[in-house]
Amino acid sequence: MSHPHSHALPAAPGKLTLPGVVQILAVVAVLAGAGALAFAYSRGDAPLFWSSYLIGVFYALGLGVFGAAWLAILYLTRADWSVTMRRIPEAMTAWLLPGGALAMAVGVGAHSLYHWSHAELVAQDALLTHKAPFLNMTMFTALVGVSLVLWIVFAALLVGTSHRQDRNGGIAPTRKSRTLSALFLIIFALTISTVSFYLLMSLEAHWFSTMFAVLVFTDVIQTGTAFVAVVAGLLVMTGRLKGFVNENHLHSLAKMVFAATGFWAYIYFCQHMLIWYANLPEETVYFMRRMENGWLPYLLLLPALKFVVPFLLLVPRDAKRNPRVLVRVSILILLAQFLELYVMVGPAVGHGEEVAHGHVPLVEFAATLGFVGLFTLVFGWFLARHNAVPLKDPSIGACLEYHT
Repeated sequence: MSHPHSHALPAAPGKLTLPGVVQILAVVAVLAGAGALAFAYSRGDAPLFWSSYLIGVFYALGLGVFGAAWLAILYLTRADWSVTMRRIPEAMTAWLLPGGALAMAVGVGAHSLYHWSHAELVAQDALLTHKAPFLNMTMFTALVGVSLVLWIVFAALLVGTSHRQDRNGGIAPTRKSRTLSALFLIIFALTISTVSFYLLMSLEAHWFSTMFAVLVFTDVIQTGTAFVAVVAGLLVMTGRLKGFVNENHLHSLAKMVFAATGFWAYIYFCQHMLIWYANLPEETVYFMRRMENGWLPYLLLLPALKFVVPFLLLVPRDAKRNPRVLVRVSILILLAQFLELYVMVGPAVGHGEEVAHGHVPLVEFAATLGFVGLFTLVFGWFLARHNAVPLKDPSIGACLEYHT
């Protein structure tokens, strides 16, 4: 049995700052992303510009909202082992305000992305007319906007409560955070569905799937956990949180990455299996479109990168406790997430013919790098403004004595 307060705490690590090389790489990524989008705009290729923008903005937005969701999950499950890593997901939520504003800008390019945004097309299409009460720009702006505001508000409440505990200590902030977490996870389940429906699924408004929102949820969980693992692994490798994060904490974090990988594979298979088994034209069109015009290699590569390789590499216990292995596997997952978003968006906006002629998603990838670079700069800005570890959390002792 552990005794949380029986040992003195290690020396406080102070505040964390991004290494200079990371900041430089982030700035270079932002410039590359801006350059790629400028290139697409200069060509007058609105679908390429806005599809690249959508992929990048949704990628970064998923990382931001994961920070709030992960905090809520950890509070509700009383995951004492994660206390010393809490600043990582808290810093991820800092993206929600700028990222939310950038996500709302997708509405400016709606005519280049969404068929349902054209009134004349809706009037000639019985199915789009039937869906028009939901698929219209007023509802798009209202429901996506409200969802983003709710994410920002709950993230601010969770992070603010944590910082008040840093100043005053006590168990009351933890109890308040658990209440907020229970409310937020209910709201998150509804809002992540709404945002994914509008931004991604409605790219193909004639398509039906009962699994799409769950698949996007697993994407957010898998990618967000991988990002946390990259940061935590690098902190362990560089000794920045020595005495506060060790191989035992990494082991539990790696198990979450491993579990998220298996969960993604399960949901991804379920969507494919249900559509294949039912064999309904309004459902199978999604996969048929991604098996033609050169898309099949992308479709087959996706489960290998998001499931098979990470799963096999993380099976050994030693791999879960090795920060170098964990960081490399997590980076692979982060790269694979771009591929999945590209496969979701590209065929829907008519990139099929380009792929057939050897199209490589350079613009899309560079744009996504730009958003990730901007996310990294905001993430680093938050870390540099707050204490690296919540030393006054009542569970800090149990966290430091955690063993697996």
